[in-house]
Amino acid sequence: MSAPARRPSTVARRRVQREAARRALLAAARELLERHAWYELPLDEVTTRAGLSRTVFYRHFGDRQQLLLALLDEIGEDLTATGLRWKEGTGDPAEEVAAGLRELTETYVAHGRLLQALADAAGQDGEVRAMYARLADGLSATVEQRIASEVAAGRSAVRDPREVARALVWMNERYLLAAFGRPPLADPEPVAAALAEVWLATVYGARPA
Repeated sequence: MSAPARRPSTVARRRVQREAARRALLAAARELLERHAWYELPLDEVTTRAGLSRTVFYRHFGDRQQLLLALLDEIGEDLTATGLRWKEGTGDPAEEVAAGLRELTETYVAHGRLLQALADAAGQDGEVRAMYARLADGLSATVEQRIASEVAAGRSAVRDPREVARALVWMNERYLLAAFGRPPLADPEPVAAALAEVWLATVYGARPA
């Protein structure tokens, strides 16, 4: 006869409860940012939507900016994952550029209001600004590496891969926030197509040979 299953320890149960509370607070903030600008978002509304108290909030986040940094940490993984096929150079470059920019556009469709909140906060808060810049720098470094490999392969005539990569990444950020940072949201299809046209013309001169 098998032994009865052991009940979770008190410590394990509390850990699960803490993780659930943190997830609820992050989800509530993401939902409310669909309707409110970040600096218009009442903390009480976040905790109410999450079904938690202010005391619980401060157990997880020292202040509103810590909440925002946690949200940025989550979305950074999605942004880094876009366009991996082009970054890795495994197929047709033109198709991969277009596919990657469609993925990026869909990320902004889903999370543009949050990314707008982060961009707004970056103008006021040094910690948020530094983390936002590190995310952009990481994306730029990956794009720079890919452009440099295309130059080495004779498929691109870009003279300064580093600065061109930075220009493309920050152009994406501004253009996509203008399209999806606040309602009403733009039609994603022409937005992604316009980005692809700019990237292909910049990196390859047109369509890569």
